[in-house]
Amino acid sequence: SDGCDMESFHSENLIEDAFEAHNHILDGKMQPLKPFGSFRLTGPLESGVDPFVFNRSLADSFSDNSSRHTQLAATEVLDLFFELFQLSSCVDSRDGTKSNTDTTSSGGEIIFENLLSVFCEFCFSKAWNFKSGIMSAVLNLMNRMGLRWCKQYEVEVLHTALFLVKNAPNDMSLAGKESLKFFTQICWFFFEGPTSWKDSKTLIHDVLCPTRVHIRSESGENDHAIISEASLTLLLSELSSTSHLVRFAIRHALRLI
Repeated sequence: SDGCDMESFHSENLIEDAFEAHNHILDGKMQPLKPFGSFRLTGPLESGVDPFVFNRSLADSFSDNSSRHTQLAATEVLDLFFELFQLSSCVDSRDGTKSNTDTTSSGGEIIFENLLSVFCEFCFSKAWNFKSGIMSAVLNLMNRMGLRWCKQYEVEVLHTALFLVKNAPNDMSLAGKESLKFFTQICWFFFEGPTSWKDSKTLIHDVLCPTRVHIRSESGENDHAIISEASLTLLLSELSSTSHLVRFAIRHALRLI
């Protein structure tokens, strides 16, 4: 033994996961999603200036269903936004040479963290005819930032996707289809499937997730880490839902773990 109390270590992790799950589930019911991330207005910004106002404008553009050109333009802006931070993070301040610094380092990570939070917020607050573009924006951003970065927001994103399935109106079949598709894509992004599927020589295609995107991964990253206890608790809490669509989504998600 090296003197490390592993039992105490695991107990602390379990307590932390249980606390995180409590923020999403209370008395067996899903709670409204709280803002997440480290957003602090300090120094000259204490007067009330919002440094993230651009993110809300971008989210509004993604949710605009009046014209497809608006969403395409928003996607182009997001692409440019990401490239600018990628370029700024690759410049070595000492000699001006390029380096392989992580794209999400320094201020860029806070900006994209807030952007993901705003996208998730809009999934809750916008009417159903405005949510399709926002769901696409969430997947777009997650794919660009990569699994390692997104893993820290697994519970929040899974909470959002599950809410959309629960909130889909019964009289809008397209809403149920779009929400289930989004939920399945999120589950595949984080979990990708059981080990038996990965080890199988048979090509398995999930028909519920027809437009899976390529997930950007960093070198040395463990692909699709085990689901956190908080996420698992969130899924299990809805296993007895009165909605057949929710029950189907949960059972499908549990097959991927």
